[in-house]
Amino acid sequence: MQEFNPEEKRDPQEPAGGFLRSLNPFAYVIIVLVVVFMLYQLIGGLLALAAGDLDLENPNVKITRIILSFGQFMFILAPTIFFARLQTSDLKSLFRLNAPKLSLVFLAVLGIVFIQPFLQGYMYMQEQLFNSIPFINDTLKPVKEIFDSLERSTLKIVSAYSLMEFLVVVFVICITPAICEEVLFRGFTLGNFNKVARPMAAIFLSGFLFAFYHFQPLNIVPLVILGWYLGFIVYYANSIWVGIICHFLNNFFAAYFLYAYGRQDFETPNLTGDELTSTIAAGAASALLFVSILILYYRMRAVAVSGGTRH
Repeated sequence: MQEFNPEEKRDPQEPAGGFLRSLNPFAYVIIVLVVVFMLYQLIGGLLALAAGDLDLENPNVKITRIILSFGQFMFILAPTIFFARLQTSDLKSLFRLNAPKLSLVFLAVLGIVFIQPFLQGYMYMQEQLFNSIPFINDTLKPVKEIFDSLERSTLKIVSAYSLMEFLVVVFVICITPAICEEVLFRGFTLGNFNKVARPMAAIFLSGFLFAFYHFQPLNIVPLVILGWYLGFIVYYANSIWVGIICHFLNNFFAAYFLYAYGRQDFETPNLTGDELTSTIAAGAASALLFVSILILYYRMRAVAVSGGTRH
């Protein structure tokens, strides 16, 4: 960890900040994440209650979509920008609002495409493992039932039965999180962690918090991988736009698959024989291609603006 000095390289145009500027960036991030989480969950929950939409089994789809989108912009994006502005006047640097190299955008998109079979294969293997070990299955059963109920509710919200409804879904679950969550995690969180930690540590920590923030314990490994990857491509492209594009695509793939093929294809199949072998082979090939993309991406990484040299 690097030692944080709040007076180091202070810009006279910086906001006074006082107590906030004296805080260690890691501590400041944790405080902001807690505040944003409480705003989004509590006020969002109150909005849902006011709209009469707290029935997980049968949610009011239209109202829920509005609340989800409004809540992310108002209680994630807006507070993040507010707290960032209290800390610094140079929001462009903190949020990495730089145009990315097209070659890095192309590689980043390939990476998010190539990792999909591995993540799907991992989730299948994890479920098979849990089901095959009685102790784990019995222990996790109550938790799994809760999250299965949440997943069924989510499927109703993200399901679309017309092109117009699909475009609404794309805005709610693809565009909105891609903007709001990237600004919070790959902008504010990663930017602050990078002040006190080495790049890989900052990337991993921001990715872990991104996964934890989604409160999906059964999906923690894929979420950590996704969060780490998004942090990796944003940091080494020195551009948050790369993360926004790939975050959007990751969510879009799921939304489009559901729209094109229906809910039944989201049920976990019981694979045997050649199907199981093909799934394992596809997962292994996916992981290999993904790692190759990471290596190539790192070799082609952008020059960091802050240091003027590659990290």
